[in-house]
This record gives sequence, structure tokens and C-alpha cells, in this order.
Amino acid sequence: MKTKTKNQGKNEERSLEYYNKWDTEKTLKNLIKKSDPLIFDVGANNGSSVNDFKAWWPESHIHCFEPQKECLQDLLDTAALYDGAGSVKINSVAVGSVPTKEATFYTHDINSGISGFNKINMESKDSINLNKLSEQGHSAKQQYADTLNHDRKVEVIRLDDYVNAIDTNLNIDFLKIDTQGFEPEVFDGFGDKLSNVNVVLTELLFFDFYERSLSFSDVEFYLLRSGFSIYDISHISKNPMNGRTDWVDVIYVHERMLR
Repeated sequence: MKTKTKNQGKNEERSLEYYNKWDTEKTLKNLIKKSDPLIFDVGANNGSSVNDFKAWWPESHIHCFEPQKECLQDLLDTAALYDGAGSVKINSVAVGSVPTKEATFYTHDINSGISGFNKINMESKDSINLNKLSEQGHSAKQQYADTLNHDRKVEVIRLDDYVNAIDTNLNIDFLKIDTQGFEPEVFDGFGDKLSNVNVVLTELLFFDFYERSLSFSDVEFYLLRSGFSIYDISHISKNPMNGRTDWVDVIYVHERMLR
């Protein structure tokens, strides 16, 4: 027990040293040293990630994918800020494994950032808000439910088709995915073009907030066989109600970048 405590102390010291030196921006810029990287932003939402990427790499070229019509004007306004180089391209479509113009997509009044192809789970045991509403009674919970899971149809494209239309040998420096549990379909839709990517930042949802949750194996099924290995867990969201980890942001790097 003493040895374990001693090691825990050392680990805490090392972690503190890490946080004094590193964050997501510094880690990604250490991996991607080009001044003008090509970036695919899947689940671009309102463009906040575009502003981050442009701050980190002002000469970057960014392809955004976002099907929500509510986000389109914000994305267009954001792109216009950098239009001098024509360097931000907005695609008002979703990305997945099966191309279609009639995919069912769910939006929610409370936040466009949690919309996606998976319904919010009204029986969630991990949702702090739902647990509080359940204590207030059925009426409060029903009022909340009425603001969620509004279905609509959106277009879905495959990213290997998108890449092939530009250049079959296109090299993508950075792929960011934030699709609320739809990440495996995004990777599947990349096909063999996934190996053209150098660095991946993806979200993994472990909790039952949605009707679908993920594990590392769901994305590593695609990433490991395409030559990637895990590099960093850049963010961990902890649940103060039950002590579990709700979601993480994970960085994967292609093996050629580590040689």
C-alpha cells in the first residue's frame, strides 16, 4: 500500500508538470508543424473549432462538414473572416458510411452542439439534468422531453468519395470528428482513404446520455488497421453525480508521423 501511494504521488507530480507545459493546442501543433495544414472538420457546428484552427495555423485550409441549417449562417460568417485565401470550405452535409439524402437526424432546442444521428436517452441514468427532473415529477420531465429529439432529413456523404473528387492521393494533415456517437460511421465512410490522414482528434462518448454509447474498440477497429496508434487523451469529462467518465477527446497519430 505504501508503494502504491508513493507511485501515485509521482504520477501526480508528472501530470502537474504535463499540464504546466501542454494542452490540446500545443500537442497538436507539436505533431502538425506545417504552417498550412489541410484540415477536415467533421461536425463543425457553429464554427468555433474553425476559429481555433485558424488561430493555431493561420494559413490552414479547412473543409467543414455540418448538416444543421441553424449553424449554416454562423459557419458562412466564420468562413468569410478568412476568405482572403478562400481557405475555409463549408459543406452543408453530414458524413457517414451510407450516402443518402434522407438520413434521419435529431436536433434539440437546448443546444445545437448535442444534435446528431442518435436520440437523447430519456431513461438515462448518467444525465444529471434528467435525474434532477425525475425528482420534480413526470410533468417536468415531459416538458424537457418536448425540447429534444426533433427529427429531420439530412444528406450524408462518404469522405472517400469526397476525397476522390478532389485528388485520390490527397493528404489530410488533421481530421477532427465531433458527431455525438456517429464517429464509427465517419471512419467507415473514409474507406482506405483513412490512411491518408496524419492526425485524428475524435470524441468518444461512454455515458448513456444518448441511446448509443461507444468504447475505444468502436473507433480503433478502423484506426488501428489504418496505421494509427493512440497518442493522447486530451480531455476527460467526469460525472460528479456518479463518478464515471462521461466522454473523452482522444488524439490518434499515423505511424509515419512517429518514425
